[in-house]
Amino acid sequence: MNYRLGTLGLIAAMVLSFPSHAQDEEYASSDEASSDSVKARLGQHLYVSPMFSYLKAADARGTDDGLGGQLSLGKSLTSGLNLELTADYLVADGKTGGGTATITGVGIGAMVFPLTSLPDLYVPIALKRGQVKENPGIIPDYGTTLFDIGLGYLLSLGDFGGYFPGAALRTEVKYRIDAHGREQAGNDPTTSDKSFYEGVASIGLLLPLGAAAAPAAPAESTEPVAVVDTGADSDGDGVTDELDQCPDTPAGTAVNESGCPLEATPVAEPSSPCETPAAGEAIDLNGCKTGDTVVLRGVNFELDSARLTANAKTILDGVADSLLAAQALHVEIGGHTSSEGSDSYNLKLSDNRAEAVRQYLLARGVEGSRLTVKGYGEGSPVADNASAEGRELNRRVELKVTEGGAAPAEAAPVEEAAPAEEAAAVEETAPSEEAAPVEEAAPAEAAPVEEVAPVEAEPTPVEGEPAPEVIDAQPVQ
Repeated sequence: MNYRLGTLGLIAAMVLSFPSHAQDEEYASSDEASSDSVKARLGQHLYVSPMFSYLKAADARGTDDGLGGQLSLGKSLTSGLNLELTADYLVADGKTGGGTATITGVGIGAMVFPLTSLPDLYVPIALKRGQVKENPGIIPDYGTTLFDIGLGYLLSLGDFGGYFPGAALRTEVKYRIDAHGREQAGNDPTTSDKSFYEGVASIGLLLPLGAAAAPAAPAESTEPVAVVDTGADSDGDGVTDELDQCPDTPAGTAVNESGCPLEATPVAEPSSPCETPAAGEAIDLNGCKTGDTVVLRGVNFELDSARLTANAKTILDGVADSLLAAQALHVEIGGHTSSEGSDSYNLKLSDNRAEAVRQYLLARGVEGSRLTVKGYGEGSPVADNASAEGRELNRRVELKVTEGGAAPAEAAPVEEAAPAEEAAAVEETAPSEEAAPVEEAAPAEAAPVEEVAPVEAEPTPVEGEPAPEVIDAQPVQ
């Protein structure tokens, strides 16, 4: 019992020795050193891990080395810790031909990732309840406690045919203690050791289950929150040094995507209607017309998911205010991804991300009838996917005005003004010049002109007096 309590204490000590990793409840996506790692791409998905195992048996066990396998079901909890339910099965032939021993174990395990510089290097730890059958020696069958600790590494396999994005080759070597607590176990009568000390080497796969997570329900609070930490960050404001335009921000200050304090950011009007605003500029949709597109810079998501970052929500608050101020606008929310992963996976991810933006805008009061969504996947890149900078630009959200924008031209008022100007010209121009246009423009109106003269009992007009005729005709027009 004391030995088992000691092994539990050792596991707890190993986990607690990496507190900086265990505090990460969310994942960031902009750190170039780790964003392409297997661990980062795993996100917070469940995974299954089948492995083939080789047992380096202890001499005291009385068997040759053994073969078998291990199966684990796990979940990534933080950027430094995975927890697993694990089971393994090993067989080993007796050295003296006395049969084949079987060793099984079921328990809990962990993958601890201690180094940010080597994000896919991990320490495997497991504590299992074991059962041994037909082992050589006086006690062939016994229950035991199996404790494993070692070193492992994950090697990316890409999207594994599109079925398991983030799949990896998993390799590890472990030191195992078979704490059976029986001096007569095994076939070495000269030892009174109550444990076997052995080695286990395993190789297999780590296969994430499921695609991108469903969009999270928008938070009710609209208070600005500091951007999630994404890497090298001298002032600790959550924006990497290479993107930080305000490198000396005081600790705890809420910042925008450029690393500058929200309350100190100058609000500038866009340089021209419907242009994508630069960092620090307010989003203003006034003056947009049907077909115009605005890129929502800074509206980013957690890695490999449709969960909005805290900074993205702050930016979307401004988008919602602009849409509420321009009630006539209907917009399409378009989601775009980089080329990492399969086409079908990226298409679904982009659609989920566009829907996440729509849900947030709905929560801010924008009417659902004004918002449509469409995922474009990786099909509309704006930069080269071969570089990290290009992939970052391709991962974007756009607003496209589909209805209710400003009219493209003011043609109607011009057409209405022209007749009025012509009428004025008719009154001011000499009658001899007006006679011909009146007859050409409205030949059907000539008859009413001839009928007006007799009704007013005027003497027959004398030739050479056209002015009264023109004046009489003017009201008819």
